[in-house]
Amino acid sequence: MQSYAVYINEAALASAPRSGSQRQLVMRFVRALADNPFTTGDFSEKDESGRTIQVKVVGRFAITFWANHADCEVKVTHIKLADK
Repeated sequence: MQSYAVYINEAALASAPRSGSQRQLVMRFVRALADNPFTTGDFSEKDESGRTIQVKVVGRFAITFWANHADCEVKVTHIKLADK
């Protein structure tokens, strides 16, 4: 299977950790999505358009993403502190 392109929403990137071990965990997960676009989250939700999106908790952050298999892309839409 070919690697997918991973796109991160600019607002999501701005809310991601800027340095340290939490950033390493988050970015490692995001990079891994290129090789495994069928990754499932810890839970899924429906967005405004009815699309199923995945939410994965990585370290202290929740990463929201969905795969566009037709275009071989993964879209990361949100990176924010996970609820406790």
